Amino acid sequence: MFRWRKAPRVGLALSGGGARGLAHIGVLKVFEEQGVPIHALAGTSMGGLIAAAYAAGMSASGLEAATLKMTNLRELAGLVDLRPPRRGLLAGERVRKYLSQFVSENLTFDELMLPVAMQAVDLKSGKEYTLREGNVLDAVMATSAFPGVFPPVEIHDCQLVDGGVLNNLPTELPRQLGADVVIAVYVTAAVDADQLDERSDRSFFTRGIAKDIMRVSLIVSRAMTEVKLKEAPPDLLLCPPIPAKVGVFSGFTHAAEIIAAGETCARENLKKVRKIARA
Repeated sequence: MFRWRKAPRVGLALSGGGARGLAHIGVLKVFEEQGVPIHALAGTSMGGLIAAAYAAGMSASGLEAATLKMTNLRELAGLVDLRPPRRGLLAGERVRKYLSQFVSENLTFDELMLPVAMQAVDLKSGKEYTLREGNVLDAVMATSAFPGVFPPVEIHDCQLVDGGVLNNLPTELPRQLGADVVIAVYVTAAVDADQLDERSDRSFFTRGIAKDIMRVSLIVSRAMTEVKLKEAPPDLLLCPPIPAKVGVFSGFTHAAEIIAAGETCARENLKKVRKIARA
């Protein structure tokens, strides 16, 4: 006797990775084109921003168009606050204004078209902090507040910084939002890749002590992600083929290439995606 099976609710977990996280846009583009349903989104740092913008109603093509407008070094320099704050190199006010084109200033989680969760870390408790309510742009700033670069974001008496410190790929969150299956997209470069090669990346973050701090951050993040993937394995893990030369901060000038890498990865894994999503 034939029994009709209800299609599973599909959740996406999008990792942090700075500019490398633009690959998430390419994955979303292919999913839209191929009719792959998305019922919940979770993300850390750049993954959190893209998840929030998508759930707020921006299409993948809209995200791509907005991103490609900000790939010139001079334009990117315009996001730097002229007066650094007490904590961090940048105040983040100009970045917040820029991000408001993706997520409006007063938007709340209740107003999103899809359920979303973002991962941050509370400096006071030293524990993970999941953002699922309140102001969405505040949450985006918190999940993206890379320690030492941006100051912590205060929410509910917590001092929140980039979730990538402890959980750069929150694969457990989509299920908490009601997803039956989880597709995770991971964009961090391999530790043994010469991602911070000064010859190909001449930004501040590849020089002297900053280079060492970035590499330590990369090592710790990947190690923590390996642990998290064992604790909450996704049904499918996608790793876009982003060149190692593409840095976390300076890689925004390679936006088109990064987005294309996400598209390539999604198309190459489309059969697996359709099998999981029954799309």
